[in-house]
Amino acid sequence: MRALLFASALALLAGCEPEVRIDYLAGVTFALAPVPKACVPGLEIATETVPTTPPPEDEGCDVPLVTRTQGFWKNHPCVVDGEVGGAVLVPVTLGSGLAFGSAAEVSAYLETPPKGGNGQIILGHQLLAAKLNVAAFDIGRYVFADVDGDGALETVDDLIALGDEAFDGGSDYDQKRLGAVLDRLNNAGDEAPLTFEPSCGGAAE
Repeated sequence: MRALLFASALALLAGCEPEVRIDYLAGVTFALAPVPKACVPGLEIATETVPTTPPPEDEGCDVPLVTRTQGFWKNHPCVVDGEVGGAVLVPVTLGSGLAFGSAAEVSAYLETPPKGGNGQIILGHQLLAAKLNVAAFDIGRYVFADVDGDGALETVDDLIALGDEAFDGGSDYDQKRLGAVLDRLNNAGDEAPLTFEPSCGGAAE
């Protein structure tokens, strides 16, 4: 009887262990104001925001970062398939082989829950949203974050390339880390106005 009570007490104590939370953004440096890379020649770290030479006039240096979150892309298939917005954003591929050929496939994937904290799906959701943002808003050349700690800010295109590599064969930690960085990216320009009305027959805005 005592052994049973002792075992029950140990089980209760185990169940009360505090949840370990990992800061996946630890060590990542973000640009203070994401802009096209050509607008900040000589930029190495986020605190160095003053260009060493005047930026080219044709680089759109005064154009703010525009993004939308994975929730937007899930709920706005008419934007993904080009019915609204004027650009067809599919097909799109994650990693080396997971391809989406239609807005319906994009929405279905974004609705897939990352059961058990599946790092590949967590990354996949954010990577897919980031790729749609690049295709829709031409943000690939914007500098955004230094994820490898070398002091140089990666562009959105660089981050997406790293995301594809992690999606194919990265560790669970690497996948979640890149997912967190891309989540920050996808939210960074979410308040910026769009040049079109994203109405998809009653879809949530």
